Amino acid sequence: MKRLFVIFFSVSAFGFAQTPGYKKLDQFLDVLSKNEKLMGSMTILKDGKTVFETSVGYQYVNDKEKKQSTSKTKYRIGSITKTFTAVMVFQLIDEGKLTLDTRLFEYFPEVANAKKIEIAHLLNHSSGLFNMTADENFNEQEPTTQEKMLSMIGKHDVGFQPGERHEYSNTNFVLLGYVLQKIKKKSYGQILKERITKPLSLKNTYYGSEIDITNNESLSYYYEDNNSLHEAKQAHLSNPGGAGGIVSNPSDLVAFIDALFKNQLISKNSFKAMTTIEGEYGSGILSAKKGELTLFVHNGTIDFFKSMLVYIPELKTAIALNANALNYGMMSIMFNAISASTGEDIIMPSFESIDLTSEELMKYVGTYECEELPFSLIFKTDGKILKGAPEGSNLKDLKPTEKDEFALEALGVILKFDLNTNSLLFSQSGESQKKCTKKE
Repeated sequence: MKRLFVIFFSVSAFGFAQTPGYKKLDQFLDVLSKNEKLMGSMTILKDGKTVFETSVGYQYVNDKEKKQSTSKTKYRIGSITKTFTAVMVFQLIDEGKLTLDTRLFEYFPEVANAKKIEIAHLLNHSSGLFNMTADENFNEQEPTTQEKMLSMIGKHDVGFQPGERHEYSNTNFVLLGYVLQKIKKKSYGQILKERITKPLSLKNTYYGSEIDITNNESLSYYYEDNNSLHEAKQAHLSNPGGAGGIVSNPSDLVAFIDALFKNQLISKNSFKAMTTIEGEYGSGILSAKKGELTLFVHNGTIDFFKSMLVYIPELKTAIALNANALNYGMMSIMFNAISASTGEDIIMPSFESIDLTSEELMKYVGTYECEELPFSLIFKTDGKILKGAPEGSNLKDLKPTEKDEFALEALGVILKFDLNTNSLLFSQSGESQKKCTKKE
């Protein structure tokens, strides 16, 4: 789905970081927390064993108290719910109750193009269905019903024909959640419990409702420009359903994805179909690369909760991060977690800044080409601040952290200029440095 207190302190519940890499990762997360960039929890599972687990910041903060986050803190996981939904759909396929080419028309004929849209199209976001969260009347804070949601979905035509391309749409998995309920004649929460959480003993994972802080559930927050912390409004989870309604925590999430990749949840044929990637899209899961490593991943955003779940087959490693406040690049944090797992160095961010004159800023203006990047980097200034971005993207404010060095903190990017050679080093958390040269 989409996406009050000035002072807070951080705490790290550190238990498993025994290797130098994990100790550095723990320090990195503490640095983010102390600089008002992160509140949340992370767990890393390797070969079925927990090798790292930590929490920073608070489960909630109010006028009377603030409760520190721990490994038991639970978070809304947003679109990671889609991976759970996909697994349950494949379970029904394994049982012969559904097929990948079953048409949506059999369940919801009122949906546009339902005679052409197959279950497979919903799973891999190739249905062409309008993303309901973009509807001008969509209000995630208000409760809804299946009838109301189907009426909203039914008002929109498709954007393209099924199978023509992939385009992310929450509508696909809201409908898949409804299909599950229609076949099993039970609520989504009941189906989730029977098929995944009870068999795997996931005691912190369930379909959510209004946040209950007495049940270790966290509230979400956002940072203002002065780093003050503000509580976010809550979405009513009748809206996201099978697309984003689950509550969980990192230890349960890594156990879930580990079981999936050990073929404990679906058949080998279904697993192959689920993890077959076209572009970046699988079925209920996405894929990316970090160097030579293949990452199977899903992220989630709801209210101001942000989450990411990654599985790396080559390392037999699962990593989960749940944040209830974040002002830093999620992928950069995860790349650093991967680096810790492989023994690579972690770049510690600097949140210091220096003042530069307009004349000094002008020295960095220009276009830089990088052999290892598929784009040029553009830098401009208004005389007060340096702005930069890949060619064709919106320019972002860059913070001068020291002489000839700038940072884009939200993405974990550090730029080190060498004015003598008209070059710069581009680095991002968890990635190797790349050299770029200024165009004449």
